[in-house]
Amino acid sequence: MLEINSHYGGDEDTELINDEGNNAYQPFSETEDGNGSDINIQDVMAPRQKKSILDQFKPTSGDFNALTSVFMDNLANFALMVELLVFVFGMPRDLVTKYFIPGPAFAIMIGSLSLSAYAIYLDRNEKRPNILYTAIPLGLDTPSTIGLPLLVCGPAFLAAKAAGMSEADATYDSWVVGCATVFLIGCLKLVMSVLSFTTRQFHAVGKASALAGIGLALLGLDQILVIFEEPVVGWVSLWILLLALLHRHNKQGKILGVDLPFNLSGVLVSCVIGTVLFYFMTGVGISVSDMPTNVFSDYYVSYPHPSNIFKEIKRAITQNISIVIPYAILVNISSVSVIDGARSIGNQYEFKWVLLIDSISTIIGSLFGCGVTQTTPYIGHLVYHNKFKAGSSYSTISGLVIGLGGFFGYLGLLTNILPKPAILPIFIFICFEICYETLHNTKGIKAHHSIAIIWAFFPSLFQFAFIIIGQISPILANAVVNPEMVQEQFGLSLTVVQKIGTIMILANGFICTALFWGTALAFILENKLKKASIFLAICAILTFFGVIHSVDPNAEVYLPWNIPSSPTGHSNIPYHWSASYLLIAAITFGFSFIKTHEIHHPPTVHTEDDDDNDKKQSTKSGLNRFKFWKSNKNESYLSYSNEIQSPLL
Repeated sequence: MLEINSHYGGDEDTELINDEGNNAYQPFSETEDGNGSDINIQDVMAPRQKKSILDQFKPTSGDFNALTSVFMDNLANFALMVELLVFVFGMPRDLVTKYFIPGPAFAIMIGSLSLSAYAIYLDRNEKRPNILYTAIPLGLDTPSTIGLPLLVCGPAFLAAKAAGMSEADATYDSWVVGCATVFLIGCLKLVMSVLSFTTRQFHAVGKASALAGIGLALLGLDQILVIFEEPVVGWVSLWILLLALLHRHNKQGKILGVDLPFNLSGVLVSCVIGTVLFYFMTGVGISVSDMPTNVFSDYYVSYPHPSNIFKEIKRAITQNISIVIPYAILVNISSVSVIDGARSIGNQYEFKWVLLIDSISTIIGSLFGCGVTQTTPYIGHLVYHNKFKAGSSYSTISGLVIGLGGFFGYLGLLTNILPKPAILPIFIFICFEICYETLHNTKGIKAHHSIAIIWAFFPSLFQFAFIIIGQISPILANAVVNPEMVQEQFGLSLTVVQKIGTIMILANGFICTALFWGTALAFILENKLKKASIFLAICAILTFFGVIHSVDPNAEVYLPWNIPSSPTGHSNIPYHWSASYLLIAAITFGFSFIKTHEIHHPPTVHTEDDDDNDKKQSTKSGLNRFKFWKSNKNESYLSYSNEIQSPLL
């Protein structure tokens, strides 16, 4: 019998153990024969056959499926971006197509081609015969694609119009501010890719739950409102997607995936069916929406426009620093998770190189018009590797297709043709995936941390509420500094205005707030009260200057003594909030010296049948985890079970 050792052939500090204590990936350096003597796995495996560069660029059927998935995911992000800028804030569609689409498409092309080249380089230098290298996909960061239009570009457009600018000038102004903001995000990601210790200080709960909160509020709640505007199309598209992508569990505990005909992508199938249904219903006049008009008249050929970001860099810092910091941190964290997943299946990507490629892609994109989102490595790598068996060509082709789509205008055309309820359900699935990974698969998060996770969700939910409030009228953002104006304009009671003001305070800087709240409470749950008090004290400083909990109507940072307010306004609110954080930091520090005692929970009663079933299930799981066989060509392969830890992907 062959027994595989549990050492991984990568860096010594890389730990690849899942939450159940099992190896996520087991290397193949040594085995043990039936007599107990060590043998080298290379003795039973054929040497690795190197492919030519041309062969590595030849797409397989798996590459085409991965290409479809990546393209549809990015197309959904572009459609969402246009939806927010055009229909929520009223920007002219032709200017959105001209300025806001080519830049992100160009950034994706640069990053995808770079990551493809990196994957090919690693593949050609790989010596293990059983390793398939799948390029890490790069695309638009969905939380940024939602957050930056809602928090940066949209408000800048409305402020410019209120200042007397024309729609065209206001659109250009908001685009430049967005590009400057994305440039700052890229620079901060670049720093963190070199100085990774900065993100290590936060607890895993704070980092993961801040990202999950964005998923729940902005990917889930916010998008489901758009999906169900057209109920039939929305429900059908969403449900087909879930039926195709969600993994199922049978009575024996086995995980079951759906094999669509021709190994088609579930995202593509749901989108096509939803689109056909939408145009059928609008064609016969039974749809909630009207048939789209002037679809092809809105077709525009454009190019990545260089942006004069340094003209607005100071404005971007003062207005958006509370957005820049958390978005950069969260993409850095999610990128590390993607790389961890790739390394767990033997793809030895170096963290620093993937992070550098992503950071530089974001920076270059911002210099050429990427003003509404940032790039990020996609979480779909494990799916493309395990299910599709994709290589590197899919990433090369997807980068070129998306990049050229920004130049030649067909990305904008597709966002106009495809109905939003048919293409946005992918965001609900991503919401599920992010939240599941936070609760179950994030290293360092245990069951007792659930309280801290829920606590860290609150700021994101308040942000969702304030987005809806802000769409009613921007005047409501004055609820703290000028409450009587809000009362007079809308006829609201003082109590309601105060609640709106509190929602605004909790929403501003919500990602940063979630990061610190989750970290502080997680350390308390781990009996590390001194660490928790440090993070609470930092919250006091950030609050004092408006990085979080800003009372400014534009959510800008400030010196609190310079906050303008009406006679009944509450310009002293930053002092109260900062003092509150300092007080609870001191109280938490004081509690660290109070003695604790162990709490004994009553033992869980197990019957003999339960124990027998557990043993049988454990035995089956162990036997099924690895399969070893020889092919008819005398080549030996060691295959890790094509079973993804998440039941979603």
